[in-house]
Order: sequence, then structure tokens, then C-alpha cells
Amino acid sequence: MKNHLNIDMACTCITKECCKKVVYLVLLLLAIADLVSDWMFFRDVAMAKKGLAYGPSRDLYKWLLLAFSITGTGVSVFEMVNLCSGILCEDQSCDLDKVKLCVIWIGDLPLLVVSIFIAACREEAISYFQLAKACLPIAGYLIRIILIFSKSCCKKCTCKCVAFVIASIIGLLVSLGCSVTIFLFTQYERNPDGSLNFKIPHSVVEGKYDHEKYFANVSVYFSHDIFDPPGQQTGLVDANILRLLKIDDVKSAPDDLSINVTINNKLTAADYMIEGVRPAMECFTYDKTTNKIKIPIKGSCSTGFITAPTDVFYFTFHFIKPSPPGLIFGDISYNMKYRSAGYAACQYPNFTIENEVSDHSYKTDEAALQYFRAAGNEVSDNFHIQYTSSTDGKFYHPKDLIDIEEVWRMGFAFCKCTGSLSPNRDAGLLVKC
Repeated sequence: MKNHLNIDMACTCITKECCKKVVYLVLLLLAIADLVSDWMFFRDVAMAKKGLAYGPSRDLYKWLLLAFSITGTGVSVFEMVNLCSGILCEDQSCDLDKVKLCVIWIGDLPLLVVSIFIAACREEAISYFQLAKACLPIAGYLIRIILIFSKSCCKKCTCKCVAFVIASIIGLLVSLGCSVTIFLFTQYERNPDGSLNFKIPHSVVEGKYDHEKYFANVSVYFSHDIFDPPGQQTGLVDANILRLLKIDDVKSAPDDLSINVTINNKLTAADYMIEGVRPAMECFTYDKTTNKIKIPIKGSCSTGFITAPTDVFYFTFHFIKPSPPGLIFGDISYNMKYRSAGYAACQYPNFTIENEVSDHSYKTDEAALQYFRAAGNEVSDNFHIQYTSSTDGKFYHPKDLIDIEEVWRMGFAFCKCTGSLSPNRDAGLLVKC
């Protein structure tokens, strides 16, 4: 009978020891997964570059994320060493409860707080892998909370032990709340009316971004003093601007795209001929006195529409392909040359090209390129000007369009865009003129 009792006790001890090792192994795997996930997140944040719609996070957040990632790595490695010793040996090299407390309050929480601020202003690719990565910290903290509760209920605790348990549970609950917040920011989309939509994955690993949300009906617009009525310095919202081409046209083109704007500038009127894409050629006459446009009859727009140009603008646009996590949506660069009456050869413009129409101050030595979105059906994407009828038209104006800063609000918090609001000048691009 005594021998039988000893065998039962031995079996019970072996079972407890096996369960203990399994628990330590689960905690070890969670610690490794958390550590890898933290550095993958830092890599994505650190490598982000300024491009279409998407840009880098604030430098302060990046430095804080790096500092807390290093600190978190130190305490996580210490935790993993103790967990390994618990799996391989009878005793840990240090009290595991104290190690967990350090990991929670020194390693996890500061990193999670910074990650919340970053995640609120980021767009994450949607895939089942990203969804699993977002769920992993939540599952990890839930498991840790359950283990602490079960452990504290199965043994007698001193006052010091109770204090450790309470501090650990509070830290874990706060960490869990932070992880749930990050999950909400990355996996849900907030609509302007405040409602939420869950982002449904459609791929396993390769993430998908919502390109329509950012680039539908978005075009490059060109502003220059030559387009405006002489002597009329109206507000910037009334500035005359030309639509050059859609972002989608540049992205889908196999090669660089060229657009030429040829003008015959006269005293009270100006003839325009635009050669490029959508449409391939467009002609019109601008009446400076009425600020209106007359469109010639169909078939009369040809290379002979302007025989003696006074000003010609030559543009070349190049699409820089996406390269996540650096350039999420890619970027657009351009180069430009200019030829005026009396000069046989084209040359680099002798005027400043700003990145926003708001910087264009009605001076002949300044121009601007900027992205805008067409507002509803009021603006046609297939022409460089607005057609009010088959024979009449008008220039675009910023007040007719949606400012790209409003379109490219990023993340759950609708943060201000840190990407490029206009194409970037690249003097190395070949311009055909």
C-alpha cells in the first residue's frame, strides 16, 4: 500500500513538472514571437519614405520606438533565458515573477504606448498574416493573465507575493487594452461619419492596400501666372489651373509619359494646344477679358492649330514603383523644360516651381504643381479643362477640386499626410523638346 502511494505521488510530481515545462515553453514561444513582431514593426516604421499618400512617421516616434525596442529586447532576452532554464533545469536563475513584472512595465508598456500613436496614423496592408500578427499580442496577454490567476489561486501568497500579483495583473490588463487599441486601429477603418468597417483580408501573406480610396480621380494640376487674367489678382481658390494627367495614368504606363502645353499668347486672348494623354490632343482659345474658353469644332484641333507659339511647357512624368516598407504606393517624379518666343532651343525654366498652388503668388517667376481630386461628376477626368458645353469651357480652379491633404488623411485618426503632395522634380529625367 505504501509503495502504491509513493508511485502515485511520483506520477503526480512528474505530471506537474511536465505541465510546468509546457507552460514555460508556451511563454518562451510567445516571448520570441513578441520580440520578432516588435522589430518587424520598427523596421516598417524606420524604412518608410516620403511618397504617394504615405510618408514617414515623426522622428520623435521613431527614436522612442527604437529606444523602447532596445529596452524591451534586453528584458525579453532575460525572460527567455530564465524560461529556458526552467524548461531544462529544476530551478530558474532568477524569480520568474519578478522577471515578468520587469518585462511588462519596462519592456511592453512603453513600447505599446508609442506604437498606439504610430498605428493611429498608419495604413496597414490587409492579409491573413497581418491579421494573425495583430491578434498574437492579444492572445499572449490573455494567456499570461490566466496563468497568473491560476498560479495565485493554487498557492499561498505573502503580502509581497500579493503585491507582485496585483502589479502584474494591472500591467497585463493595461497592455491588453493597448494591444486591443492597436488591433482596432490597424484592422478597422473609420468612416467620416464615425462608423467602423472591418477590413476583410483577401490574401494570405501579401497585403492589399485600398488604392481607390487614395487615387480615384486624383490628377496632377499645373498653375502658372500666364493662365490667369492679366491684372486680376483674385483669391488663390480662383486661380486658373490645368489638369495635366491622372495619377493612375502614370502608374499604369509602361514608360515615362510626356505632356506638352503650347500657348500663343496674344493681347486679349490665348490659343492653347495640349499634347499628352486623355485626350491625346486638346485645343482651345482662352478669352482674357471674359475669363472663358472657346472650344473649336471637332476635327480642327491639330498640330497646325498654333503656328507661332509664344510659350511651350514640356513635361516628363516617371512612376517610381512601390517598394514596401519604404515606398508603400510608389512615387511620381517629373522634369520640365520651357521654350519662349525668340528662343529656338528649350531650356530649364527660369521660374520657381512650387509644390502647392497656395504657394503660387501670381508672379511670372513662380508656378506650381499639385495633386487634387475631382469633386463628384462636376469635373471630367478625360480633359485638361472643364467643358460646360461642346463649344464652351473654363479652367479648373482649386475651389472646384478637393485638396489632396483632405483626401490623404491617414489611418484611424485621419492624421495629416506626410507623403508627397505633388510630383518631385528630377533633373535627370529626359525631356523631349
